[in-house]
Amino acid sequence: MKSRNIAVFALASHLAAGAAAVAQTAAPSSVPFAYVNVTTITVKPSAISEFEEYIKKVNAAAMKAGVPASRIYSVGRGGPGFTYLATLRFSKWAELDERPTLVSMMKKAYGDAEGTKMWSAGTATITSVSSYVLRVLPAVSSPPASFDTPPAHIRLSRIEINQGMGPKFETYLAKLKAAQDKAGGTPPAIRYNAALGPINMYTTAYYFDKYAQWDGSPAIADVLKKAYGDSEAAALEETARGSVKGIESYVIDYRADLSKP
Repeated sequence: MKSRNIAVFALASHLAAGAAAVAQTAAPSSVPFAYVNVTTITVKPSAISEFEEYIKKVNAAAMKAGVPASRIYSVGRGGPGFTYLATLRFSKWAELDERPTLVSMMKKAYGDAEGTKMWSAGTATITSVSSYVLRVLPAVSSPPASFDTPPAHIRLSRIEINQGMGPKFETYLAKLKAAQDKAGGTPPAIRYNAALGPINMYTTAYYFDKYAQWDGSPAIADVLKKAYGDSEAAALEETARGSVKGIESYVIDYRADLSKP
């Protein structure tokens, strides 16, 4: 039940974004948040309709409580089926203290009995939940010009690195960012490391609206060679190979129908 509480709390909340500085040597990023809580929810295949209707009721309750509706994504290509992601963006940890619990919000919107009934029915559709918090890395991110409209798709690349390789890996990411920015053709990207959750985990979120955008995206090896020459590119690729323990990549699709009341 505790894991379900985590899930529904994230589903009930979408924090207002605020400017935040994260300690880096580079210039400040235009990313309007410092952290993002990602809650991954797997739903019973037989209960998809019930789960989605529940989320719509949660969003309606959030609006009544003065809480902006969450941004909800479903896993598309390359990932597990019947899986949704709820994102909670924030700039300071103190903001988490200001959020109402789902149960209290549902009771306030629908009454004690009906609110509790809705909460119980909704959580019964969930089979598993995992949650982690990511910290934005402004110095190695190339964010979109605007965050006002969510992209249709986000390609998530989760990279587990070997213990103690963080500094070297972030040096590699900085070189890669600079090379990709110079070459062009790669969709906007925000990079993160883990603040809570699996240790030694880095995540890159590439924003795009159509898969056709990837047709013109140059390969990483080619980008590095063009920017730094064969010798330095080979050394950078060796750093990456020595740092990385495992990679997971898949696309999530924005669900506008579940992200608004």
